[in-house]
Amino acid sequence: MFKKIILILLICGLATSGFAQKNKKKSTSKSPKSEYFIMLINGKETPEERYCPEATIEFKFDFVGEPIENFTFRWYEQFLDINDSVSESIKLAFPITAEYPNISTYNVYLYLTIPTDSIPLRDTLMTKINVDYIRTILDTTVCKGRNITVPTNTHDSLTYTDVQGSFYTPPDTLQSASGCDSLVSWYIHMNPYIEEKYEISSCDSVIWGHIIVRPYEGDKPVTVDSVFLVHEPFDYCCDCDTLKILEVTIIDTAQLIIDPVKVQEDFCNGDDMGGSIELETNFTAFEWTFKDEEDMDKDSIVFEKSFEIEYSGWYYVHAYMDTSLYETLKNLRIVNCFLEDKILVEDCDLIIPNVITPNGDGTNDVLGIKKLNPKRENELTIYDRWGKTVFHKEDYTCVFKNQKYENEEDAFAGISNWGQELPDGTYYYAFKYAAIPKTKKYTGTIVILR
Repeated sequence: MFKKIILILLICGLATSGFAQKNKKKSTSKSPKSEYFIMLINGKETPEERYCPEATIEFKFDFVGEPIENFTFRWYEQFLDINDSVSESIKLAFPITAEYPNISTYNVYLYLTIPTDSIPLRDTLMTKINVDYIRTILDTTVCKGRNITVPTNTHDSLTYTDVQGSFYTPPDTLQSASGCDSLVSWYIHMNPYIEEKYEISSCDSVIWGHIIVRPYEGDKPVTVDSVFLVHEPFDYCCDCDTLKILEVTIIDTAQLIIDPVKVQEDFCNGDDMGGSIELETNFTAFEWTFKDEEDMDKDSIVFEKSFEIEYSGWYYVHAYMDTSLYETLKNLRIVNCFLEDKILVEDCDLIIPNVITPNGDGTNDVLGIKKLNPKRENELTIYDRWGKTVFHKEDYTCVFKNQKYENEEDAFAGISNWGQELPDGTYYYAFKYAAIPKTKKYTGTIVILR
């Protein structure tokens, strides 16, 4: 009989313990209870999700079964003992300086004894109470390096100068007529500078606002920076400040060299005139002017060190440092930094064909002179074998260029000046050409072969 009683008590003890463990899992949403009692928190079976600081929490028990012989409970804050005395209530506390989103948790342990006919049963139940203020985070933005002032409710406004990063302001208590007080913090979001980088070169001083970079100052290149506001101070509606960084390279010796031999060889190489002027220079911008004997001008501004040429004549170059950043970088000036040079590109030796085949097949039907500048004064005379002039024209313009004939309408096509078709055979020509730099005369034979 005694063994049966012991077995029954052990089974009851295990069942009670299992029930207590089950209630631990539900403690965040339901008060612990059993067949003997219901735990009431401020008169409610279900605890609030959050309790206000400075509130008083009262625990009571509504017995539904046999009365419990005795019970005690203790408060713990984050598993630290608050007091050892038996208490049915506690006034909560929560430090205002705690970092968001930390929540203070109070653990309530209930120690109870249930009387039986022989050995009393003991068990422990636990629930949690979460305590926190109502927290509000307000957002605002400030540009890097600027100042910002934020209002508070409990003291004067707070001013932060030369903001260099994002941060939270200390919590500010906003008292409520009912319910919990609120903690209000500002999240100050720092917008960085907009960085723009530029590079220039100079052979003399560079002035940028109050900054002056001289050739004899420091190592090369020299990096300088300046902040320009893109909007008025205290106007936070717009973009933040722009940090404009300028790298200045001071060249040791200004250089502008043209190789006339190379230019001339390049111009006259091949069947057609044409080439380029290649500069040896450390300048970055160039203004070109072309003039021939007719005083024809051709101006062009380019930013390359080479310039394509099509005709003979004088080519002038004004080299300087690129000033296209003057508008972007206000008050930027490159002082007295330029050079000028010129080159005469001479007319090439002409190539006059010695055969024409005026049969209408579109090949060699007319006399097209290679490398002829049609703007040059010239005079073409063609004789027969007895010295009689059969064709004469001043300012002959028919040129064979880019594998085709230009200005064919007045070209010699085996027809005399009086419109007679000349018989096949050998004829003689004399061509006087007002070339640059001096007039040239060409003579030879031309065969008409149909």
